Amino acid sequence: MLPVALRNQMTPILNEGFFIKKSYYNECLELYPAQEWYKIMAEMDQNNRFDEESQLFQRIFMDGLRPVEVDGTGRLLLAKDVISLAGITKEVKIVPMRKHLEIWDVKEYEATISISKEEKKNLVKRVMLNKKEDKDVS
Repeated sequence: MLPVALRNQMTPILNEGFFIKKSYYNECLELYPAQEWYKIMAEMDQNNRFDEESQLFQRIFMDGLRPVEVDGTGRLLLAKDVISLAGITKEVKIVPMRKHLEIWDVKEYEATISISKEEKKNLVKRVMLNKKEDKDVS
């Protein structure tokens, strides 16, 4: 459930609705605001619809796609079959990822991000700093 202050700020986005689907890369769900989803679809429409590889990609990418609305109390009501696509059992972790949210089973999420402090330092260097030398970034 969304806090009232956040729900009030997000009213236009909430009124447009959302789309949810299984992640292409991870064992989680991805929740997109409708406007973001329409942008992705416009980009996918540029692909050759007769190309077999393009068709396969689209089938996998769209796996579990469903529209989602927010009820009056700020709850997202997700169908059980969509939840089961990501192996979500009871507790969930919601992770903001740029223009969409990821919805994970807590245990799966913790296992996915479980790396050592040294691996975290190297990751931030490669991704955020584009450096490979060993300088402390903490």
